[in-house]
Amino acid sequence: MNYVTDDGQRKSFMDDKQRLKQITIVFVIYLVLAALLPAADDEVYYWCWSKDLQWSYYDHPPMTALLIRLSTAVFGDSIFAIRVPACVASAFALYVISRLTDSRPLIWGVLLTPVFTFLAVLITPDSPLLMFWTGYLWWLVELHRRMEPSIDRLPEDAQGADLRWWLIGGIILGGGVLSKYTMGLAVPVAFVSLLLTRQPWQHWLKGYIFHGVVAFAVASPILIYNVQQNFEPLLFQWRHSAQKTPNALISIVEFIGIQILAFGTLPFYLFPWVISRFTRLSQNPKLRVCACLYALPLAFFLYKSTQTRLEGNWALVCFVSFWPLAAEWYESVRESKFWRRSTAAAFLPPLIAVILVFMHLIWPFWFVPIKPDRFHRAFAINSATREVARLIRERNDSLPVYTDSYQMTAWLRFQKLPAQQIDGLTRPSHFTRPPRRLTDVDRAYVVTNRPLPYEFADGFGSPVLVGSVPIEVRGTPDGVLNIRLYAKQETDGRISIDSEKVDK
Repeated sequence: MNYVTDDGQRKSFMDDKQRLKQITIVFVIYLVLAALLPAADDEVYYWCWSKDLQWSYYDHPPMTALLIRLSTAVFGDSIFAIRVPACVASAFALYVISRLTDSRPLIWGVLLTPVFTFLAVLITPDSPLLMFWTGYLWWLVELHRRMEPSIDRLPEDAQGADLRWWLIGGIILGGGVLSKYTMGLAVPVAFVSLLLTRQPWQHWLKGYIFHGVVAFAVASPILIYNVQQNFEPLLFQWRHSAQKTPNALISIVEFIGIQILAFGTLPFYLFPWVISRFTRLSQNPKLRVCACLYALPLAFFLYKSTQTRLEGNWALVCFVSFWPLAAEWYESVRESKFWRRSTAAAFLPPLIAVILVFMHLIWPFWFVPIKPDRFHRAFAINSATREVARLIRERNDSLPVYTDSYQMTAWLRFQKLPAQQIDGLTRPSHFTRPPRRLTDVDRAYVVTNRPLPYEFADGFGSPVLVGSVPIEVRGTPDGVLNIRLYAKQETDGRISIDSEKVDK
């Protein structure tokens, strides 16, 4: 039976079928990249979370850990398996953007940005956040369309969706909050978008409150965890986001510069255009939602960048909603050769960044400093920690292993060592909840690049150097991982370790 009743429906069906084929090809490319690119420090850290599932975590909510746990249960413990959820999330976000954006040239531009190339396969809390934010965008657009009066539906009949539709929205919103706290911005922004509809607030307020209650219930594990931890995780995030910047001008220029490298100049060039035409854009359900979910969060982050130094990924969600607006603008200027070329030029910064990154991965640029070269450092750290694990296992004494940072702890755990992070040496993490100290044990290996300060090894004798593993990045030495054996002194003053070479 043919359910397509007119040419418009048939064309829409064919377009969506073609879109799914294209996204499937992109997804396969993501999977290939996921298997080839080196693991990053934080990816291994989130894998450690998945081995110790909790209501939430010190650094972020638990969704990333849950997705990694599901993926590794199917595909095994590998970098590829860890990244499969990121590939799914990126492909889904790209599908929603392409579905809402009526401009093929813009979609090609989006596809070639860093966020949808090499960053698309890296698993971080931004991966599920991107998926749930785009899902919420899609849901909210459909909600506004249901509320919109039409020829065959009077304004008083357009009372929005039933509770089942609001339930879906609440689940999506709650899932986003379980991914990253940034999702909370969607709550006031969605409220503003509903105020801009032509519907009386009585028609949607109960549904909005209901979907908020559902979202709160879905995200309640975060509250449970913070109650257990005396709200220290939330306070840590608050302090981190509230740090004042010493120079507001440098901070905002740095923020905008990073976003331009990630998405191009168009989102900032068209920001005044969206603001000046906000009322007109709000007459269209899709553009109304997109204008709210783009302009309001971006305005917030632009303001915040004058107060504190923002991390480059914090404003990621703003740009998901931008492209349907850009398509509306592009449709009005596409007949002009100047504007077509200008639009293409707007994507040059992210395109050049992508090309340079992939070239650097294959043929490393000699002029790139070693320290910020995160890709090649990841190769080096993976190799060095594997060798550290081999040396420790060869000793066959099953002693605990301590390190000075959450990154090194995560790498050693990935190499199947029972590593712990010593509390107080570097910033706290999941590994320091509860606090771990060397003084909790009598003997242990400590893997660092220098001896521990005296106060962290009080009661221990001089450490014994049992192995050193150099870290070589692009063939250049960049530090050493020293394996030292620490043992508590006996009551008669002797040291309870074997006679070996003492580290000076």
